[in-house]
Amino acid sequence: MKPYRINAVILRHAYEVRRNANHITYMVYWPVVNIAVWGFFTLYLRHGDRLRPGVISCLLGAVILWGLFNAFQRDMAVGFLEELWSRNLVSLFASPLTISEYVTGLIIVTVAKAMIGLIVESLIAWLFYHYNIFPMLPKLIPFILNLALFALTIGIAVTGLIFRYTTKFQAMAWSFAGILMPLSCVFYPLSSLPSFLRPLASSLPTTHAFEGMREAVERGVFSASHFKSGFELNVMYFILAIVFFRWMFEAARSRGLLVKME
Repeated sequence: MKPYRINAVILRHAYEVRRNANHITYMVYWPVVNIAVWGFFTLYLRHGDRLRPGVISCLLGAVILWGLFNAFQRDMAVGFLEELWSRNLVSLFASPLTISEYVTGLIIVTVAKAMIGLIVESLIAWLFYHYNIFPMLPKLIPFILNLALFALTIGIAVTGLIFRYTTKFQAMAWSFAGILMPLSCVFYPLSSLPSFLRPLASSLPTTHAFEGMREAVERGVFSASHFKSGFELNVMYFILAIVFFRWMFEAARSRGLLVKME
């Protein structure tokens, strides 16, 4: 891979962010709305003494981390959709740019945008709801990395589907995280799920990330078992996503779909 080609992909998306107000909506507006709604809800719970403080902290922490996961997987797929919407796909792959270089550049851009949303949500939670996630970050970073890796995996798989089936699957860019949310135990522990759903939930890295996050917030300990389980699942799913993406890309190219997409 050539670094200057990866940098060109980054610059292309940086110019898009500067000129397209939709990116400000994704990066700032929705994270602000999200944390504001949940922040008011936690104030309601706190004033009524309905829940112990540890649970309230878990709620806000979960909102911030889920926002990071959702933004990461969404922006990965939407970044590719922008090439379709701007009719730029043929120009990209008519150049010496390889698919690996393009995906690497897109990952870097997606990480930067997701970090902006994470910082915005964390600052609002700190300034207006007196919830400071920053002291806990050293214990949460391993679980954040697991969330980011799984979000990247989903983004790669969804992008592969869009390559093969064009914009018929573009709704997956926004909706796939929502499908996983009930089973990811974002706001409640795994034990609260019906017994027949627990094995399915345990097969998701997101479940282990949020279970580990709750242990870090409530008990102040790092759960090595949840991190290890989530990481092992991530490695398996990431390899499968790469294989699936290559399969979808080659299928699209052999059928001439890269031109027909536009």
